[in-house]
Amino acid sequence: MKTVLVIQQQMKQYRLPFFTALGEALLRDNICLKVAYSEPRNRDGRNDNCDLPPELGLKVKSWQMFGERILWQPLLWDAIAANLVIAEQANKLVLNYLLVLLSLVGFRQVAFWGMGEDRCADKSELSEWVRRHAAKMVNWWFTYTPATAKFLTSNGVLPDRITIVNNSVDTRSFSESVRNIGDSEIAAVRQQLGIEPGCRVGLFCGALGAHKGIGFLLDCAQLIREQVPDFHLLVLGSGLESSKVEAVSKSCPWVHYVGPKFGPEKALFFKMADIFLLPEGVGLGILDGFAAGLPLITTDFDHHGPEIEYLESGRNGDDLQRWHAPPDDPLLGRKVIGANAVLGRLLLRRVDLAIDSFEQRIDFVLGKEFVGHGLLDDE
Repeated sequence: MKTVLVIQQQMKQYRLPFFTALGEALLRDNICLKVAYSEPRNRDGRNDNCDLPPELGLKVKSWQMFGERILWQPLLWDAIAANLVIAEQANKLVLNYLLVLLSLVGFRQVAFWGMGEDRCADKSELSEWVRRHAAKMVNWWFTYTPATAKFLTSNGVLPDRITIVNNSVDTRSFSESVRNIGDSEIAAVRQQLGIEPGCRVGLFCGALGAHKGIGFLLDCAQLIREQVPDFHLLVLGSGLESSKVEAVSKSCPWVHYVGPKFGPEKALFFKMADIFLLPEGVGLGILDGFAAGLPLITTDFDHHGPEIEYLESGRNGDDLQRWHAPPDDPLLGRKVIGANAVLGRLLLRRVDLAIDSFEQRIDFVLGKEFVGHGLLDDE
């Protein structure tokens, strides 16, 4: 049986359904999937890590150096033993440079999986130079979105070596969880939080970090409350800026810090909400909003994740307006963008699409015939 090794820095909750389903699909093709990952050394406070079952996961110790700028995972021999290695694209991963060498000399088939471009605001020119050149030295690419593929081809990666997987989460299960929540459950939680029936509810769900614009979110919520007196804000997630949200919630009883939630428990709060607020750093959370049928409001932030591409102007989203605000207003100069909930649901990138994309390319590389497994059938 041929083996595929996928290497991740750590394992996140939202990746569990994807790797489980991909492992099952490949096993039907007589291919063994192993996903290697490590326990994060310095947690970011998000509390969203998990473990894979032993038959699928390979958990190894990692070493970080120079203030987390370098990460070593002892997986070289596992990579050599595999028929195909799929690694995260990240300059900090020392193993990647050895994998690139194996690819260049034709000793092992190596693919990168990622967003291509570094979207961080503080990226260095040297780091970006290394990133762009290393991108051309592997056998294959699994890219997040069409825009990612366009970036790679503009930097010398051949188009016929790119598979667009449309980075996704398990929207089908999440959508079902939302639908299965009854009115009595919603009423009970509203009563517990002190949200009267009929009050408007905005929801933020994601990492509570600087890249998500948490301070900006709270400032905007205050302005909304001034215009809509019965407005309440639910904040789901955790991270380094959790304390900022907790402090505001103590002085503003209409701000409710709920903490990290997953699965059906997270779905309950999406069902409660009227609108989804992600001012900065839009990522895979956009799909949760679409799956729940919530309209999304965001801004023209320069460093959204590639998933912002799923919000298509004129199709499922539009520029709403530019705020005309006083000089000290936090909304000054920010373009507000809205996503239509109904059309968003029609355009969901289900995790099934990503699984089929991965499976088809892996089968091709390993000389298998891809026949699919009905993953794309309508619900």
